[in-house]
Amino acid sequence: MNPRLIFLLTAALCAGRLSAADAPAVPVVAPAAAKPAVAAALGAAPSRKDSSIAPTASFDTFRLINDRNIFNPNRTGRRERGSEERAPRLDVITLVGTMESDKGLRAFFDGSERNYRRALSAGGAVDKFKVTQVSPNVVELERDGKTFSMRVGQQFRRPDGGDWTLIGEDVVAREAQAQAAAEAGAKIDPMAPVAIPAGASDILRRMMEARNKSLKQ
Repeated sequence: MNPRLIFLLTAALCAGRLSAADAPAVPVVAPAAAKPAVAAALGAAPSRKDSSIAPTASFDTFRLINDRNIFNPNRTGRRERGSEERAPRLDVITLVGTMESDKGLRAFFDGSERNYRRALSAGGAVDKFKVTQVSPNVVELERDGKTFSMRVGQQFRRPDGGDWTLIGEDVVAREAQAQAAAEAGAKIDPMAPVAIPAGASDILRRMMEARNKSLKQ
């Protein structure tokens, strides 16, 4: 081979190697899509602003959907609290009779509460009324230093927030007749208003008026 040709080939090869070595290094940039994966591998949670995440809300926020669901067979009309007028509370203690026993005369009481229903001899008590003496038709009671003579058929009544009052047996009898007539009328037409007797007490009148008012609603 020609020595000159060998020299030229050698020079060309050396020049190619020098140009490759002197070329600047091009940095390799990782794709942007790989950054979340790298962050997840490092344990850092990526920040997320997604409008599809529902805020925390109570059941009351969606109550309207359930209340107005016309396909719900158990749906009923809602009633606001306090919209219904309730009959006034009335505590009652009635002397229903007396009876002779081996321990002497005993007085029989009935009432609106279980602890008012008692059979008592002298020395017993119903509520804060202490029985001091029992006779066939009258029972003597004492409460807070005051004495009361209670006849058979009479009642002690106490409205809500008030004090006890002794009601005569004639008033109790008239009210019992009016109540019996009202119950008889209710059996015929339970939605018919109750006739308020002229001799009804103020408490019974208010209770019957409240019932008649509730029937109109």
